[in-house]
Amino acid sequence: MQDMLEPENLFDPRLYDSVRRRFDVAETLPAWCYTSKRFYDRERDRIFFKFWNCIGHQSRLPAAGSYITLNFCGVPLIVVKGQDLEIRAFINSCPHRGSEIMEGEGTCRVLKCPYHAWAFSLTGELVATPLFEESATFKNADHGLKQVKLELWAGLMWINLDPDAQDLKSYLGDLPERTAPWAADDMVCVSRREYPVAANWKLYMENFSDGYHVPFVHQHTLNFKKVSKRDFHDPSIYLGNYLMHYTYFDGTRGVRDHQKKLPELDLAPELKIGTFFPVVHANTMMSFSIDMVSATEVYPDGPDKCTLVTSNLVPKSTAELPDFEEIFAQFI
Repeated sequence: MQDMLEPENLFDPRLYDSVRRRFDVAETLPAWCYTSKRFYDRERDRIFFKFWNCIGHQSRLPAAGSYITLNFCGVPLIVVKGQDLEIRAFINSCPHRGSEIMEGEGTCRVLKCPYHAWAFSLTGELVATPLFEESATFKNADHGLKQVKLELWAGLMWINLDPDAQDLKSYLGDLPERTAPWAADDMVCVSRREYPVAANWKLYMENFSDGYHVPFVHQHTLNFKKVSKRDFHDPSIYLGNYLMHYTYFDGTRGVRDHQKKLPELDLAPELKIGTFFPVVHANTMMSFSIDMVSATEVYPDGPDKCTLVTSNLVPKSTAELPDFEEIFAQFI
């Protein structure tokens, strides 16, 4: 219990000396890192507000005018597809009086604030201010929505709340090249599932790369497919803001050997010997396997809870198979 107590000098670097040792003699983070509100607030400001974060598959916005709203670490956002079919993200707060502009998801022609009916185009410009005219001191062009960086990779939408952040491609380093054979940009999303979790976000991120628990927690599912070895990330070889492990086994881990399987992807033989699991900082756990790609987004909500959202991607030809739903139900 003593180890759970949060020290007054929480950010004294000396408290974390043992964490920074060489991997084979290092210790895990102190317990308070998973319970402290002060530690969580620092993580939110220095990690989630500075790094690129996945917010789901682009198919959530199927047509011009489609929009979704979300709360990301306390920041309300609107994500909308413009008439030019570009996807953009904005702070969901009217620059006039701060009201939340949109709720839920749907389609629209303009983004309209419910308080004073100010309207914004799908590209964020202020286009209407009922009963209020432009003047020498008030110009519509000065009061558009605040845009957030948004880029696409692997068919997924990624945001960065830091206006000075590097572009997503540079941030990912060699990961797009390593995963290019899966052609995830051309896949379709066949499943999106959301799970509330009563635990600190780091516990789930750490669990994703922990093969030690599989024979015990997953003894009747994943563990039926025996793993021959695992490769782990070597930052002197692989460049980019991600970590990874590669798990070696034969075939698919999604269904039992006697069950119907999804078609294997068009991959080189050396990419069909297991599953590649990259964790993209800050919030995304991915898997590139023999028959599909998946991504799980982690949304922190304080030190003691988070939300997981998992999307599964397959080639369009796979999704159109007459028995796809039957086979995919086994995966789920």
